[in-house]
Amino acid sequence: MGNQIEEAKRKEAYIRAELYRFIKNAICRGLVYRETKCEFTDVIPEFPVGKERADLVVLAVKYSGRSQPYLVLETKVRAYLRPGPSAARATRAARSYAEKLDMLPSYFFATYDGWTLFVFRDISPYLIGVYGPVTSESHIESLLMGLEEYSYKGKSDLLNNLPKPADPDFIARRVLPSVARQFVQSRDQIPSLVESWKNALSLGQQL
Repeated sequence: MGNQIEEAKRKEAYIRAELYRFIKNAICRGLVYRETKCEFTDVIPEFPVGKERADLVVLAVKYSGRSQPYLVLETKVRAYLRPGPSAARATRAARSYAEKLDMLPSYFFATYDGWTLFVFRDISPYLIGVYGPVTSESHIESLLMGLEEYSYKGKSDLLNNLPKPADPDFIARRVLPSVARQFVQSRDQIPSLVESWKNALSLGQQL
């Protein structure tokens, strides 16, 4: 039975359910970024995007006075054999969903496999940070409030409270080049984008 339980916890459904639970609990406690009056209101699983569905979409009330998608999160199973292509596919999906939704200005999207959280925005250089496992509501508070702080002040103080990735060197070598391919016109541009990610904001302290 123990092996069955551990195997079940490695599946995407469990990873998504746990992430949903943390986000829902954090929002229910009340999350408002006072300086912009941005209030996080809900998280919806399987959010319709045309004929497809985004895994999780966090809603917030900001400028319009109504709840709008703020953050798109795509979950996936941790990949051991081809981590780069796996992360790239999830990034491509999350970005595509975010582009199609009626998002708030300067929207965010992210991917999570239960081990590593990649967080992006729609403005170059795209990648905001790479973080470790999300294991509590306080991590969600740091994430959501941190994104609003980043959007408003260009600072990553709150985001830096998130766990650091366990193996940043592995991520830099095996994952980031594949992810970078989703944001450039040609492969020749990949090295410079990856280098900019490694030197930018909180990521520069991690990788």
